This record gives sequence, C-alpha cells and structure tokens, in this order.
Amino acid sequence: MRPAALFLTLACSATLGAQELTESTYEKIRDRVLPSADELRWTAVDWRASFWDGVVEAQKTDKPILLWAMNGHPLACT
Repeated sequence: MRPAALFLTLACSATLGAQELTESTYEKIRDRVLPSADELRWTAVDWRASFWDGVVEAQKTDKPILLWAMNGHPLACT
C-alpha cells in the first residue's frame, strides 16, 4: 500500500468512528478513501504537457482544445 493511502486510511478511521483498526474496518475505510473508477475517468484523457503541443495536434486532427487554467496554489494555500 502506498504511504499516502495508508495515511488517509488512518486519518479517516477516527472520522468514520472506527474504534480499532482491524482487517474488516481497514477494508471498509480503504474502500471509502480510494477513488472510484468514475472519479478516475479524467486520467483516460490524452492530456498534453504544453498548450502548443495541443494546438498542433488539434490542427492536424481538426478537434477542439480544452484549456484548463487556474490561478493560485493548487492546494488552495493562497
């Protein structure tokens, strides 16, 4: 198990009311913490590392471009 998933599992155990971390409670908490297949659909998109790469490919394939831009810290620490 990845350290981040283990940390989230332990952190959520108190939130979810688990008194003791056992095999059965671990599986329940893990299943709540890990993303579902539906939540991971964005990983199937063929993202490009730069805007220009996307422009070149969009022109070749005659497809639109989705530009995802944001302002500020990605963890909302501004």
